[in-house]
Amino acid sequence: MREQTIIVSQQNGHLHINLNGHFTAETALQLSNAIARNYFGEGRIFIHTGKIASISPQSRRTFSDMIDILDLPPEKMYLTGSPGLKIGPDKSRVIVYGKANSGCAGGGCDDCTCHDRNEPE
Repeated sequence: MREQTIIVSQQNGHLHINLNGHFTAETALQLSNAIARNYFGEGRIFIHTGKIASISPQSRRTFSDMIDILDLPPEKMYLTGSPGLKIGPDKSRVIVYGKANSGCAGGGCDDCTCHDRNEPE
C-alpha cells in the first residue's frame, strides 16, 4: 500500500495542504495536526484531495473528531476535488472541478445540439 503524503504551504495568506495516497484514520490525525501547527487564524485552509487514492471508512469520523478536539475552524476549510466530499467534516466546503465549458451558450449558437436536449419529447 502506498503511503500518504501531506505537503503544507502558505500562499497568498492561505494555508494549502496537498494530500496524495491513501486517506486513513492515521492520515486524518496527521492532517488535523498539520492544520493545527500551521494555521494561525488568518485566511482560509485549502485541502487539495484530488490525488487521494483511497479512503478508509473511519477516516472521515476521525478527521471530524480531531477538528473538534483541536478546536480548528471547519467553516474556514475548503476541500478541493471530489474525494473532499467523502472526507470533509460538517461545515467545510467542497469545491469539485468539472470539465471545462465547451463554449456553448445554452443552445443559442448556430449548429448547436444542446437545444435538442431541452425540447419536449
